[in-house]
Amino acid sequence: MSSLTMTYTRRNLVENIRTPTMFLTVALVPVGVMVFFVVPFIGQDAVAITSATATLVVFGVLMACVGHFSVAVAAQRESAWGSYLRTLPGGITPQMLGYLLVGLVIVAAAIIPILLVAGLFTAASAPAPRVLLAAGALLIAVVTFTLLGLAMGYLMSLRAAVIANSIGFLPLAVAGGMFFDEADTPEIIGQIAPFVPTRGATDLVLVALTGESVGPLSLVMLAVWIVIFAGLTVWGHRRDQVRRFD
Repeated sequence: MSSLTMTYTRRNLVENIRTPTMFLTVALVPVGVMVFFVVPFIGQDAVAITSATATLVVFGVLMACVGHFSVAVAAQRESAWGSYLRTLPGGITPQMLGYLLVGLVIVAAAIIPILLVAGLFTAASAPAPRVLLAAGALLIAVVTFTLLGLAMGYLMSLRAAVIANSIGFLPLAVAGGMFFDEADTPEIIGQIAPFVPTRGATDLVLVALTGESVGPLSLVMLAVWIVIFAGLTVWGHRRDQVRRFD
């Protein structure tokens, strides 16, 4: 199983390197937002820039996970090669583990530039125990958005997944209040944000990193969304299996 997993991982990684659009997008967009719209204004405010860095890291994870998994799974479903892979005796498990490992590489491409900019050019800081807690919280965000990407990949055609990936992460980020200061958040965003998974993931990381107090509703809804996304992923995979191979 481990040998098969690494084989799929190498193949998927090489394929992404040959067409590095995803790497470039997830690496440049979040760090570009930080460099041009965050650092010049609050770069020397330690509290504000630390919170902003955490928010942009979650935004990068959102882009990386949804973008990678939705398009990769939808493309495999519609390809003859993907149909062939499903007939192999190894089953779906090593293939999915390969996707997950490559997804972690893309997540690293998204968050490492943000952390480097924050560490080298701003006053952002946090105690080491808080950073470790935030890393654990970020893993939950990775799981959440990975499940969202997988569900999209299994439930959408490749064309629909590409379109949804191109524009879908922005409404999720805006609805979750990721681009607004707490004092300047529009009323409608403040009302709907606790029910959006991006807000729950952001709040969880902020609580772990800064100790900020947040409403419990967003964290409860995050757990609900994880269950929903997991259910949609399993259902989508089984539906696809029945339609194509049974």
